[in-house]
Amino acid sequence: MATWWFVRHGESLAQLNQWSGHDQETPLSPLGEQQADSLAEPVATLPIQRVLVSPYLRARQTATRATRLLDHPHQQVHDLRERLMGDEYRLRYHGPEINRNLATWDFRPPGGESVLDAATRAVRCLASLENGDNTIIFAHGRILAGVLTLLDELDPAAGVYPVDNCVLVERTIDQGRWVELLASF
Repeated sequence: MATWWFVRHGESLAQLNQWSGHDQETPLSPLGEQQADSLAEPVATLPIQRVLVSPYLRARQTATRATRLLDHPHQQVHDLRERLMGDEYRLRYHGPEINRNLATWDFRPPGGESVLDAATRAVRCLASLENGDNTIIFAHGRILAGVLTLLDELDPAAGVYPVDNCVLVERTIDQGRWVELLASF
């Protein structure tokens, strides 16, 4: 049995509608930097053995700041990247209808992924990386919400809303649980 911590990156400039560049290059806002910095002391007290990080800049920046008191290398994991929303949805991300659609478990925007697609990608990856280590993951709101929905056996019909920025979400997970989740799809 291992403990896993899931952390959504700190507030990003895209969340403030202040970023028009590539999604993977979106940096943290000044508040996001403060949020990540405020995690450093609590994270330092955890029995973490491994750090897994999305390759997107905002997740890497959060991980660097939040784990600065630890002496663990960061393993970038491509399959923990943000859910692909397609160009049209990415450009209009903050509209109420867009957010409602993106919170739907099986809604797949044109050229993008559903929450289920992204969560399945992440669970498949975590099953392959499972080794019994206590692990902290720095990734993105909806993909983490999807993973936690599956892990906690919640009803996705209620909506899948992003995990809050820079909040430690802890789960104790039995060895083999990620593989069990895969078999349930």
